[in-house]
Amino acid sequence: MKKLFCFFMAICCSFLLVFVSACSNQTDDNVDMQVRMLSTSNFVDAGEMLSNARAAVVGIAVDYPDSYSIGSGFAISGDGLILTNNHVVEGGGKITLYYADKTTGQAKMLWADAGLDVAVLQSERAIPYLDTNIDGAAIGEQVYALGTPLTLEFKHTITHGIVSAINRTLENQSFSGETSFMQSLIQHDAAINPGNSGGPLINSNGQVIGINTLKATEGEGIGFAVPIEIGKIVVEKLSKNKNYSSPYLGVFGFDSDIALAYGEKLDNDGVYVVDVDSPALDSGICKGDLIISVAGKKIVNLLDLKEAVLSLEKGDAVIVEYIRNGETKQALVTLK
Repeated sequence: MKKLFCFFMAICCSFLLVFVSACSNQTDDNVDMQVRMLSTSNFVDAGEMLSNARAAVVGIAVDYPDSYSIGSGFAISGDGLILTNNHVVEGGGKITLYYADKTTGQAKMLWADAGLDVAVLQSERAIPYLDTNIDGAAIGEQVYALGTPLTLEFKHTITHGIVSAINRTLENQSFSGETSFMQSLIQHDAAINPGNSGGPLINSNGQVIGINTLKATEGEGIGFAVPIEIGKIVVEKLSKNKNYSSPYLGVFGFDSDIALAYGEKLDNDGVYVVDVDSPALDSGICKGDLIISVAGKKIVNLLDLKEAVLSLEKGDAVIVEYIRNGETKQALVTLK
């Protein structure tokens, strides 16, 4: 299949090494870096809102054996937690953050999920953070993409557009050649380029609605963002426990959207089990079952299943409801 979508991370060679080494650590005192949630109620206009929002956004440089990668990220809590894309930091070494006041700092990766393309970093410095108290994106609403297109010289760039569509499901091929599906994506037409990966997509109130992650390689104005809900779940867990790791259900499957990509059709919403491992296997769940709820949360697609599991803890015993041969059944599964 011809690859139509790609992650927009810049893998940079010797010319970037020179630029990175030349960056200064001189502070820009005009940027207010006081740790706080950037309120949406005190801005006079979009310009003031965006000027303030930049304080929560970071450029990211990641060391690799022969190069650097460039990406973006943003603070989502008052304790220095930074959201970005997994593909920005995956397999890398030292992580350097470039703050809006022209200083730099180090970060370490706390949590990552390749399938969701989300990662959470711990900044050595707490900075202002963005508001994520929102119930999702709306088609046609004004949005802004903040990030570091192309090189660190352009960090904290802002572009403008609208939400073009919601709930997109895309097949994507990773750098290693593995195929996966990303679901519930927000499509928008704000200009994005290599290096914008991991930056926030915000609305006109300065609230984050998504994490910019990939774009169409053929055509213009077709970019996609992971909905912020995933990041909020994980950050809430990490704020309470920096050693948090994702619980494991042991179910591998696909939903109706992914089935359609392969020319198949499921008659019901839910996640069709194509492979199963402990602990789900130990509880009687089998290949061919259709999971429709976990711990009381309705499961429509694979993203719902991941969100439901991430909201729980290892060791939790939860009811998993599923359909087998037209009959609804329940299993008590203790997450690993």
